[in-house]
Amino acid sequence: MREKQLIFVWSGLGFLVVPIVFVTSMAVTLLLERLLGAIGHSEWLTAAIALGIFAGAAANWFIGRKLNSKPPRELIDAKTNETVLLYKRHKFFWVPMQYWSVPVAVIGLFVLFARST
Repeated sequence: MREKQLIFVWSGLGFLVVPIVFVTSMAVTLLLERLLGAIGHSEWLTAAIALGIFAGAAANWFIGRKLNSKPPRELIDAKTNETVLLYKRHKFFWVPMQYWSVPVAVIGLFVLFARST
């Protein structure tokens, strides 16, 4: 029997999408849970989880935009004397880091509205 294998594809620092979203989401969720639980509002835990996910999406958006907005490196091709621009891009599964914030935010919406059902 063959074992199943997971494959992650990234370039640059694109692999940071997962830890940025996870760590930020957990930190904000735990902080809000502590604050809301301490004052007697523990029923807002689902909203705290959703806000944590939104915070993870926002953190990923800003970090991804910052990393992917650096100017390209200019090189001169010795044979053709043409300028070549080298862009350092940070992608996760061929998608720039910051765009992963959209599906993460959608997951946050699902969590938020699942609370009401």
